[in-house]
Amino acid sequence: MAGLDIVSLGEVMIQLNALTPGPLRSVYLFEKHVAGTEANVMVGLARLGYRTGLITRVGDDEFGIAIKNTLRGEGVDVSRVKVDPEGYTGVYFVQRHYPVPGESTVLYYRRGSAASKMTEDDVDEEYIKSSRVLHITGITPALSRTCRLALDKAYRLASRNGLTISFDTNVRVKLWKKPSEASQTLSTYLKSNIVFTCPADLKILLPGRSFKEAASKVLDMGAEVVVVKLGGRGAYARTKREEAQVPAFKIPYVEDVIGAGDAFDAAFLASYLRGYGLEECLKFGNAAGALVVMVRGDWEAIPTWDTLKTFMESMETEKLLR
Repeated sequence: MAGLDIVSLGEVMIQLNALTPGPLRSVYLFEKHVAGTEANVMVGLARLGYRTGLITRVGDDEFGIAIKNTLRGEGVDVSRVKVDPEGYTGVYFVQRHYPVPGESTVLYYRRGSAASKMTEDDVDEEYIKSSRVLHITGITPALSRTCRLALDKAYRLASRNGLTISFDTNVRVKLWKKPSEASQTLSTYLKSNIVFTCPADLKILLPGRSFKEAASKVLDMGAEVVVVKLGGRGAYARTKREEAQVPAFKIPYVEDVIGAGDAFDAAFLASYLRGYGLEECLKFGNAAGALVVMVRGDWEAIPTWDTLKTFMESMETEKLLR
């Protein structure tokens, strides 16, 4: 598929989300979803009018079929989604509202999955060149040495061909042997054009600094835009010339927080590429994240532009009526 806007690389899994809150030992019913941070962002951007594609591997199994069908149905190009006849599709379980109310935790079954066996051969220069933006995350290099080499190749090709590179730090502590390994590996990508992160990740990557100080440091390392997602406190962004911070939207309840950051990335990128200012981009990102946390599943509630605007208008109306 020629003429993509954004391409990404990363693992897509089957998510089994508990239908009831509490410890998984006491949960009997689960809901199946397709999920994976890079795929979530590509789906979100597709809904916001961009042509997206994903590089990954899935197993030669029913879950792999489900992933390809789902992505294709959402308008994501799957021509570089390889079926590995010897691999299996990763799975993870979501535990909600336990032991911390309003938070979710995950249990992975992905070691040795088909996606973890991605190599440099899976990264095609012509495919990278067909896009304007490469979006990557700190999850992929944590999966295996070959995944890191594949990501590094994509990064080099994107740089060589003048693509804008978007990087979300996404430090998954469970996937690294120790935090210092994550810090050493992921620091390489902090010079990307657009960097998404959060205070918890910055404590690992740039310890001893406030999130604003750390954002400034990332700019000094070569980034053009740094976005710090603050969860229930909203979001912050800065460039060399300006900075902005906006509060989160007040929503009536939280069903599952997983996927909110990916929805934020999609909406921020979509609005940034359209030329909106930092404050507007942050508002769109916060709105997309707010919509996603009110449902189970990572991307099902990621909005279109019309949905985003309807939600934001309703929040403004509610604020006026208070």
